[in-house]
Amino acid sequence: MRFGDSIFGQLLKPVSRVQLAATVSRHDGNAYDKTFKSWDHMVALVFAQLAGIDSLRELEAIWNANSHHHYHLGTGKLARATLSDANARRPVAIFAETFGRLSALANRTLRREGAQMLRLIDATPIPLDQLVSWADWNGRTRGLKLHVVYDPGADHPIDGKRCDAGSRGADRGRRHLRVRQGLLQLCLVDKAP
Repeated sequence: MRFGDSIFGQLLKPVSRVQLAATVSRHDGNAYDKTFKSWDHMVALVFAQLAGIDSLRELEAIWNANSHHHYHLGTGKLARATLSDANARRPVAIFAETFGRLSALANRTLRREGAQMLRLIDATPIPLDQLVSWADWNGRTRGLKLHVVYDPGADHPIDGKRCDAGSRGADRGRRHLRVRQGLLQLCLVDKAP
């Protein structure tokens, strides 16, 4: 049977492993991780972003459910603790430079339209503990959560919605907020639920 790249494998093709290896060695990116290399880390982060995964536990479970399919990507199983350590230790410059090289491949129209398509969604908890009695209790604190859509090009928020403190991060924000159709959403999640 003839081998064919998965769709995810095809999405990763523009990433040059040679250039990534040069960037990793320049920033000493694999210093602390003997088995979980920068390539594994980048593939896991891209997968998490494309799949809309917002916690390390969820990423570990979904990725490892089909880990035997990742052989051709050059990766293996994920461990939540290893990924957490890599997120804390590995230099961000590796991923920033890789993104810069990929952005340079895009034509001028795509780069211009891409800047207009990007919106950031953030969920910010606002603890009200002793101040008010009307705010909902989520088991840890009494308060509310503010979901905000931020336009980085205009440098200001474009929409917001208040929810109870127990709401789950960017998932709830996506449902409640007015994000125009056709926009790419980069979801920032402060912490795992």
